[in-house]
Amino acid sequence: MDFDLPLMGLFWGGVSAVSLPLGALVGLWTKPSPRVTSALMAFGGGALLFALTIELFGHALHVASGEHGVIERPAIVLVTMGSAVLGGLLFELLNQILNNKGAFLRKGALIRKHIVKEKRRQAGKLLESLSKVKILGALSPEDVVKIIPLVDRRSFAKGEVIFSEGDEGDEVFFIDTGQVGIQRAKEGSDTDEQIATLGPRDVFGELALVSTQARTATARALDDVKAWRIHRHDFEWLMDEVPALGRSVRSLAKDRIEDLTRRDTTSSMEPRQWEKEAISRLDSAMLQPTLGDVHEQVKEHGHGSGAALAIWLGIALDGIPESLVIGMLVVTAAAEQRGMSLAFIAGVFLANLPEAMSSAVTMRKNGSKLPRILLMWASLCVLTAVGAMIGALVFPAHPEGFIVYVIYSMEGLAAGAMLTMIAETMLPEAFEQGGGTVVGLSTLTGFLAALAVKLMH
Repeated sequence: MDFDLPLMGLFWGGVSAVSLPLGALVGLWTKPSPRVTSALMAFGGGALLFALTIELFGHALHVASGEHGVIERPAIVLVTMGSAVLGGLLFELLNQILNNKGAFLRKGALIRKHIVKEKRRQAGKLLESLSKVKILGALSPEDVVKIIPLVDRRSFAKGEVIFSEGDEGDEVFFIDTGQVGIQRAKEGSDTDEQIATLGPRDVFGELALVSTQARTATARALDDVKAWRIHRHDFEWLMDEVPALGRSVRSLAKDRIEDLTRRDTTSSMEPRQWEKEAISRLDSAMLQPTLGDVHEQVKEHGHGSGAALAIWLGIALDGIPESLVIGMLVVTAAAEQRGMSLAFIAGVFLANLPEAMSSAVTMRKNGSKLPRILLMWASLCVLTAVGAMIGALVFPAHPEGFIVYVIYSMEGLAAGAMLTMIAETMLPEAFEQGGGTVVGLSTLTGFLAALAVKLMH
């Protein structure tokens, strides 16, 4: 067996990926500003976009075309296109699975995206509870979303007293998970009588919103409970901001106490519709991640071998498709008796460098130890080189018949995954750190730089 091509694949794979540990070292040593990192990342993304366009999709068009540029083998193009779609979907699926395991910690943009997604999920669950509250059901969706920033999340252990009969009533709670028992002192007895059992989406303590009287019952967690809470002073401020809420509260105060938890059947909007409308009007600023949110996510997900493995696999997912493509390009270059595509190698190298810089700094800030970070990037460099060697070993130099379509389906699969990766992780990270002007011009510069490499080669 001729090992020249696999060894060539190993070499070029290593060259393209040596920028991973190099970028990590540069990032940890220099700690570049966000704008510098953004510019470099967008530059690398532009270079990689050129390489994908010319070396993969352009090559498929070239092979499918006849002497006069007419597409004579459209099946090759269609296979490449269909496989690219499949590659993008496959990348997205695997990326989501790994992010749910903690791989989102590898990039700042993915951390913030995860936080926004979690905030929206929690806001949706909260609005589902709020839609069943009588004094809120009459509000417009535009008004009700103002409540979201005023609500905080609380947890109670099984058996814990949330508030006691006779306490000052200055909070209202909306149950997310678990059950709460409403108990009242039994006359002539030392034990409390349970008068109600409440579960998810139920509300308790609501009298505090419209009355200054003391608690008329005790609320106790029957199992582990998670709930949202809003304070009286926040609600009073909200009533000043939203006149409709003030009118609703004043009207409700005239009703009997037992009517406080029954939904107003005269409301013009069904709870489900009200909830959907409110969710659609959530302001993006309201969901904007804070530094505290980031630290909370790192604290919750960033420790343990499971999260570290997920981060490693997430980074590997970004690099595996390009390593296989490098191996295939080595074989193609040998078969067509031309030099290796330096434009693609340069594109991958330039894309890896700032990505490793940014990710290494993010991981270091999130508490990862320096040896682990360097070992991770070095191992990914080796993995990319080995992947390129495997690509050069597996794919034949002179494919015929059905194998031709297998080759182009694999190229399309890898190209689709790489394009999705650029759009999903690289450019959003660059945009967040540097802004639109930096990203736009740097992406264009990277694209033209790869074109220049192609022309010189």
